[in-house]
Amino acid sequence: MRHFKYHIDLPPKPTPRPRLGKYGAYNKSDYTKYKNDMIILVKSLNIPREDYCHLSARFLFPYPKKTSKKNRKEFAPIRNKCDLDNLVKGLMDVLEKTDVINNDRQFSSLFLEKRYTLRERGSIEFELGHVVNK
Repeated sequence: MRHFKYHIDLPPKPTPRPRLGKYGAYNKSDYTKYKNDMIILVKSLNIPREDYCHLSARFLFPYPKKTSKKNRKEFAPIRNKCDLDNLVKGLMDVLEKTDVINNDRQFSSLFLEKRYTLRERGSIEFELGHVVNK
């Protein structure tokens, strides 16, 4: 299996539940802006369109300001922030919108993590893998 690693310097944001309005379902404007920013960043990575079957993603969040510096550790696991499925949904939607993947159903395996980072700003690291035919 071949793997391609990428990094998006944008703090992760979970996909919210769509709102219902007079004209149908929509997302809040802050999430729409976030998603558009992520689309621009993913396009700038020039990821080749392949038949990817594996997605591994690490969502990195900065520590809350109230956490003392001595209690901070790089890549410490997060248990109470947000659901992983809501975090990865946004990433998979963006990969689909930028034509990196055909459909998010094509993934047969996912490996997901949400962790703290010592950096002031969060980010997303992900890896795409596909089977190479010999």
